[in-house]
Amino acid sequence: MLGPDDGPFLLPAHCTRLPHPVFLPMTAVSLVAGSGSAPLRVLHLSSSDLGGGAARGAYWLHRALDAHLDSAMLVQSKVSDDPKVTEYRPALASRVARRAERLTRERLHPQHYFSPAALQLPVHHQINALRPDVVNLHWVNDGFLSPESLAGIHAPVVWTLRDQWAMTGGCHYAQDCTRFEAECGCCPALGSTQPDDYSRTLHRRKSQAWNRHPLTLVALSHWLADGARRSSLLGGRRTVVIPNALDTAVFKPGDPSLARDILKLPADRRLIVFGAMYPLLETRKGFDHLRRGAELLAGRPDAHTLELVIFGSLSGQTPPDMPLKTHFVGSVQDDHVLASLYAAADVTVMPSLEEAFGKVAMEAMACGTPVVCFDGSGPADIVDHGVNGYLARHGDAADLAAGIAYVLDHPQPGALAGAALDKVQAHYTFERQAHAYLRLYAQVLEEARARTAAQ
Repeated sequence: MLGPDDGPFLLPAHCTRLPHPVFLPMTAVSLVAGSGSAPLRVLHLSSSDLGGGAARGAYWLHRALDAHLDSAMLVQSKVSDDPKVTEYRPALASRVARRAERLTRERLHPQHYFSPAALQLPVHHQINALRPDVVNLHWVNDGFLSPESLAGIHAPVVWTLRDQWAMTGGCHYAQDCTRFEAECGCCPALGSTQPDDYSRTLHRRKSQAWNRHPLTLVALSHWLADGARRSSLLGGRRTVVIPNALDTAVFKPGDPSLARDILKLPADRRLIVFGAMYPLLETRKGFDHLRRGAELLAGRPDAHTLELVIFGSLSGQTPPDMPLKTHFVGSVQDDHVLASLYAAADVTVMPSLEEAFGKVAMEAMACGTPVVCFDGSGPADIVDHGVNGYLARHGDAADLAAGIAYVLDHPQPGALAGAALDKVQAHYTFERQAHAYLRLYAQVLEEARARTAAQ
């Protein structure tokens, strides 16, 4: 079963290279800690630090903040050698919980990513022992943080939503189901027709736990924030949108000819790039829509000049026949290689049907490559229609093909590329992200102190 892939980076598992320092004006820091006071202590909770897209997003936020406050991580599975990342103990209990969670998940739902939170590790005891001022949750599944343990955290909690799990009865993406707006039950992810199925049981556990803690929510996109506001579990809570960020010293425009030479891609073709952690297996990533769009592009008079480049693990699957010549380049586990791949492309396509954010779009645009994606989820915040790419109608493969043609045939490709780069520089830098979190932490702490004083 597949894991989350909504963090901003693809790095080798052993890599601990830090992002470039984020220098903030003193006024931003003083919002959190006054002059002469101890620095604010923030503890990020994530199932891993570098073991997946969502984990990397949490880790790079931790690194971006650490120069300005006391930032640390508590994880279930540590990959980096960062001394400020602590692995949950006892390790054996953690491994057992992760294994049990995955076995339960496989039994409950063969086709959907569903986290049952079946076991209850007492993680809150270790969290409270570290005495953080603020706890920032990220992706905390695989048997790591149960609803009951969350309710036991003493410090104020900020939850960075990296998918929809916090607002549902267990699924990470609700697809077309809206039952999370009520009590779940009759769960399509479980293939259930019973109102009181496991999804409703977990929904009730979450409701009891969430209501015992004044959660503050951070959504990576307006689409995700809207889902939280509509949900019965999270609706009514403060929800702010703070997007992911990326290292613009790595993801930056490059020489397309040099990139193609390094990657052994044809110099005389127009390249259409698509990628995901598992591009063929995760249906929400939209490979089938891309293939149907490619069939339409194959009818163009210049179709022989078009080639697809698809990155990501095939997970043992045989690549299907494609209507256009296609390069399956496999998993890309290095940021510099990935940046070269984007730089080599004429257009990047992200046909995801549901996406909490859209890191592929952000990364590609940082490299000056226009993006075509579907409207209706996270990438719609990133791509400005007709300015730095094309927003196709949700799930419409014909409009997706029209968007690819729009970029390929644009009379001023340099204008699209420049606008893409401008959007990233204005919205997705570490500095902007750190500013937003520092201000939010200050607000959360002020409100927590006011509640304590009123008691």
